[in-house]
Amino acid sequence: MQDVKRFELVIGSANAGRFLDALDTMGLPHRTVIPGIYGQGQQGARGGDPFSTFDNTYVLVAVPPERSEEVVEALRPLLHTFGGMCLVSDAKWVLR
Repeated sequence: MQDVKRFELVIGSANAGRFLDALDTMGLPHRTVIPGIYGQGQQGARGGDPFSTFDNTYVLVAVPPERSEEVVEALRPLLHTFGGMCLVSDAKWVLR
């Protein structure tokens, strides 16, 4: 197993491309993206309505621990501008 930092993002779908581009720029292209999630946060209820344009997207990324601060600092301005949630936790990556 390999130690990693698990980054979980819940972001507005309209701006998800900006976050994914930032991850690509940092050389972190491997992730799981789940569009169309719903929940409730600072901006009220979002998603769950098939006619709504205010859907959220969930992004999961495994980051080497030594790069976690770099990733936080790259995502912080996007979170400030576009909103969203970013959780960082310790995880173990099970290798083949």
